[in-house]
Amino acid sequence: MENSTVMPVPVAYNDMGAEASLRDHVGWVWYQKNEFIPDRDKDLRIFLTFESAQYYAVVYFNSKLIGEHEGGHLPFSFEVTEHVKFGADNRVTVAVNNTLSYSTIPEAEFQYKARKEMAFGGIRTVYLEKKPKIHIDDIRVVSDHVGAIFWKIVLDGCSSGCAAKVRVLDADGNEVMKAAGLTGSGQVKNPKMWWPRGMGYANLYTFRVEISSPDGQIVDQYDEEFGFRSVTYDNHQMYINNKPFYCIGFGMHEDSEIHGRGYDGAVMTKDLNLFEWVGANCYRTSHYPYAQERIRESDRRGIAVILETPAVGLKVFTDHNLKLHKQIVTEMIMRDKNHPSVIMWSLSNEPHTERKESRNYFKTLVDLAHDLDQTRPVTIVYGPSHWEDDQTADLIDVVCLNRYWGWYDDMGYLETVNQSVVFDYTMWYEKFKKAMIMTEYGADSIVGLNQQPAVDFSEQYQNELIRETHKALDHLRKAKILTGEMIWNFADFMTAPAALRAVGNHKGIFTRTRQAKQAAYTLRDRYLKLLPQV
Repeated sequence: MENSTVMPVPVAYNDMGAEASLRDHVGWVWYQKNEFIPDRDKDLRIFLTFESAQYYAVVYFNSKLIGEHEGGHLPFSFEVTEHVKFGADNRVTVAVNNTLSYSTIPEAEFQYKARKEMAFGGIRTVYLEKKPKIHIDDIRVVSDHVGAIFWKIVLDGCSSGCAAKVRVLDADGNEVMKAAGLTGSGQVKNPKMWWPRGMGYANLYTFRVEISSPDGQIVDQYDEEFGFRSVTYDNHQMYINNKPFYCIGFGMHEDSEIHGRGYDGAVMTKDLNLFEWVGANCYRTSHYPYAQERIRESDRRGIAVILETPAVGLKVFTDHNLKLHKQIVTEMIMRDKNHPSVIMWSLSNEPHTERKESRNYFKTLVDLAHDLDQTRPVTIVYGPSHWEDDQTADLIDVVCLNRYWGWYDDMGYLETVNQSVVFDYTMWYEKFKKAMIMTEYGADSIVGLNQQPAVDFSEQYQNELIRETHKALDHLRKAKILTGEMIWNFADFMTAPAALRAVGNHKGIFTRTRQAKQAAYTLRDRYLKLLPQV
């Protein structure tokens, strides 16, 4: 390969060099690696799995085309058994293209002088899975807060005659239920429920599956973590285990120095430790599904998650885009359906739902999400549409709304923030009668820029805007309109150059290197006071 270099995986490649041509690259890149597969694996089936590739991937194994995948941030896999050279090196090659257009999700208008988002490209973790000829392909575990459990196990390589034994183990490894069958239901007595932070402990159980072939030989076993918890809602409130839940947290990006949008275990750990420091109990995976490692850790820490597709700012509602969007919704729900931390599915961020053609488009997606998962509410995060013209909010379960009074609207006029937020949210509620979450508000601040009285981009302005917004949020909470509040953003993140983007977006209450701004202490004071109430 020409111009080749060593590239770590997982990572977004953009910040791996010193040249603007790599940082700003849009188009094809090629990855290649040799992997030794020993002779002892000859009786196994070999699968090549990608946790994600951004955005379009063409995969080769030993120079044979084995498959293609469109859509970033979600896993895909191809069986390569028939192409494997056992006892030898095997070459894995993948071509990845990060170009976006009006026929991709997320969509984009590609113009040299009008790039709104940083065009991060790259791949998450890639690995070979070695499975028996008969193996577990999927496990679905549905449980509630009183100990009821339903399961469905899908096998690959066995059309009939295989048997399944299932056991439920508590956190200490004690067996609390056992049963048999590829599908079934049961009851665990006095379960320890999974709770978000501030409401109790994030108790997890293990669902252990053991598969036997028709001749009685044990051929596969798998452990799946889950929790006993329920998510319900009415037109005022969301509930976890029948207790009122108020989401306090963040919109954020899976973004850091050097790694870009690539997964970094150290950064993830730092982020979630800061969540606990500030008193947050919830975040939205804006604006794409995050790495599975972060979702698993959220399970363990009791941090609730609103999981979102990569559909940002949709303007085009074609049959082609709908087909792709359905694929993405299906992949997202199938990946994360068993995680107790996931409390809601978000179909899109800031789509143009004031357009009439958006209604049938999103009705199809809402129906699909409800068909795939009857245990969680479905939302759309609204931005450009308004209560007067929105075509879709009656279709969803909880209304999520992004508003930037005092920043993109009435910048510099902090005295308008309280009244504007209260009026806007009240009108949405009066029209649609749905519980609401403020999923974005905030202002940019350049760390160390201090001005008194406050001016735009100073730490003081960000801090004062947040305080004014909190006055409105308190009013809306008392009116039983809000079931959550999430500031934008957890930490500063990189964007493409723009007039309002001084080396990225600076709406974070932490810097990109995770150092606290003034606003972090204001938010911590509020969240720690709210946390015992939720």
